[in-house]
Amino acid sequence: MFKADNHPTKLWHLKKIRHILLLASVFSFHTGNILLAQNSSSVHLLDSLLTEAKQTTGIRKITALDKISRYYWEKNPDSSLYYSNLALVEAQRDKSNEALGDAYNSMGNAYSSKHENETAITYYLKSKDYREKSGDWTKVGHSYSNLGLSLRDLKRYSESISSYRQAAKYYSDAKNYLFEGISYLDIAQVYRQLNDLNRALENAILAINIFLEHDITQPLARCYNFIGNLHKDLKNFDLAEDYYLKAYEIWSKANNLSGISSALNNLGIIYDEKGNYEKALENYNRSLDIAIQLNDSIGISTAYNNIGFIYVKLNQLERGINAYLKSMAISRQIGEIESYLNTCNNVASVYLKAGMLDKCEEYLNIVLGNLKSITELAYIQETYQLLSELYAKRGNYKKAFEFKSLQLAYNDSIYNQQQVRNILETQTRFETEAKEREIQLLKKDNEIKQLEFEKQRNFQNILTFITILLAIAIAVTIYISRIIRKKNLLLAEKNRALEEANKKMAETEVNLRELNATKDKLFSIIAHDLKNPFNALLGFSDILERNYNFLSDEERIEYIGVINDSTQSLYKLLDNLLQWTRTQTGTITYIPENFKLLPLVKQEITNVNLNSEKKKISITVNIDENISVFADKNTTATIIRNLLSNAIKFTDLGGHIEIAARYKDQMVETSVSDSGIGINDNDLDRIFMLDGSFTTKGTSNESGTGLGLLLCKEFVEKNNGKIWVESEKGKGSTFFFTLPAK
Repeated sequence: MFKADNHPTKLWHLKKIRHILLLASVFSFHTGNILLAQNSSSVHLLDSLLTEAKQTTGIRKITALDKISRYYWEKNPDSSLYYSNLALVEAQRDKSNEALGDAYNSMGNAYSSKHENETAITYYLKSKDYREKSGDWTKVGHSYSNLGLSLRDLKRYSESISSYRQAAKYYSDAKNYLFEGISYLDIAQVYRQLNDLNRALENAILAINIFLEHDITQPLARCYNFIGNLHKDLKNFDLAEDYYLKAYEIWSKANNLSGISSALNNLGIIYDEKGNYEKALENYNRSLDIAIQLNDSIGISTAYNNIGFIYVKLNQLERGINAYLKSMAISRQIGEIESYLNTCNNVASVYLKAGMLDKCEEYLNIVLGNLKSITELAYIQETYQLLSELYAKRGNYKKAFEFKSLQLAYNDSIYNQQQVRNILETQTRFETEAKEREIQLLKKDNEIKQLEFEKQRNFQNILTFITILLAIAIAVTIYISRIIRKKNLLLAEKNRALEEANKKMAETEVNLRELNATKDKLFSIIAHDLKNPFNALLGFSDILERNYNFLSDEERIEYIGVINDSTQSLYKLLDNLLQWTRTQTGTITYIPENFKLLPLVKQEITNVNLNSEKKKISITVNIDENISVFADKNTTATIIRNLLSNAIKFTDLGGHIEIAARYKDQMVETSVSDSGIGINDNDLDRIFMLDGSFTTKGTSNESGTGLGLLLCKEFVEKNNGKIWVESEKGKGSTFFFTLPAK
């Protein structure tokens, strides 16, 4: 089941950045273009604008036509384009840079409302050129900002970021600090879309600093809400709650009901994640009351969906279904089909839990009939998962297996989407940095040319001066020589700087080649470790399917066991691969804290008990209960789990494993010892290296991922520790790692 998050629609997102010709409010960025709101007064205002467009000329007429064009963005994009064309005709008649800049910007906005972003970009570039000629830096910033949004819609992320940065520069030149801060928040949103959360946070904080420095209060709520979303993405729920409360406080003081409703919804999600269902329900209900007051259909639907989600968790199924049905009715009424289908899945899940299988199937069939309307792959995956569970409960295991296969296929699709985002993030970072380097090189080249020009001009002055004042030629020559010497020294310094920049570019190329080699090696590891589990899965599942009725119970159990072991191996590979990838892309958050080591070790021993019991391996712990470390708890658990799993894998039946810890030189040294098969001396030096990573079958022919020890090394070093191994072939191994003591 999925909770409903904040809910700005695509159209709202489109309108909120398209800058207007004359700002009706300094906070128009928040509400979109606030002119001509959908009420009875909008008709009167439209008539007034039509009259003004007929009776005026020049910039006043262009402004009126642009406002009319914006009125039709949602209602009729073709009408919007028609009035923007009239504005352009008037601007070509007026011929002023201001008029042409505003009219071309209006044309760009109209094409953007039709989702024809390539054409919109052409007009925004023309608008920018004319506005630069007129010297209105705020409007130049508007054109760059609109360029940034269209490029973002086209997924040209590095160009989008560059445009937003240009917008921020021009807003700063114009001392328009409100829109300068908003530009950095727009950059942060692009980085969040790329899942580069560190850079997203950097730019959001930059926006906050601008607003605080210039005492601009209202946009701070948006910034705090955005940072709350980042921490929610990172599972830092306490920090997310703090920032959502800051946003709520600002919106409450301003009586911004829409903002208050959004903050309450977000707080409800956080309290739900933290297990405080009573407080989550309280916030969702408050958000619902405000949405009803605002007649905000999307907000009402969202609140009912989330309220139903909590009631189901509290096992109040009937109240949960009633809330879901209210959400579905509103979503369907306003045409939010994807939200409607998501809630259908939620209702089906409740009926499945209650054992009402026919009702469950009824709602799942609704979703199946509308799969083409769903863009969120997780919703489709959930539908197939529910169908698999439904048919399993009915005893139709063939159908259950078919839908389980579809669910797993969507697992791969979702993983591929994440990989594409990671690639886009890397590509955008590289392109952005490359452009910045290119700009720096161009600046240095211009400085060198300027110095050359000055050098030539000075030389001409020398000749003229000698001709006119021959009597003081010697003195003038000495003076000019000194000037030339200084200029040459400066020129040499600039050349050295240019050489250094070229050297850094060469180093970057080497780094990229190394990254490519690492990628090739990683793919080799993955291909190797995926092959055997998949062969086992395919082979034994095929035997079960074809010969199920001819096999004995013992054979079936044996084959199912093999399939289960292969599935576990695949899961471990994917889990380790995901964690290793996150370490390389910087998306793992390390939050060091003081904690006692013994409880964590016992917890991880419990997690691997099933595997140790299979091989009748005993595990003893020699750790004083008062030993504490200062490290990230999640990554420390991963280190211990991987080392224990490794020890079990390479220890014979009936063997023994010991995990111990002691204080040593302001560190805690932890060891995991086994009585297993040991490691060859030749392998000890490369066991923690990606270039040397290898996999070896365990004592019971267990397969391995080859990434577990790499993860251990990454996580230990991230926590300011060291890891090493001592081993003797045939006599077992001991892995040591250190962490800072409390």
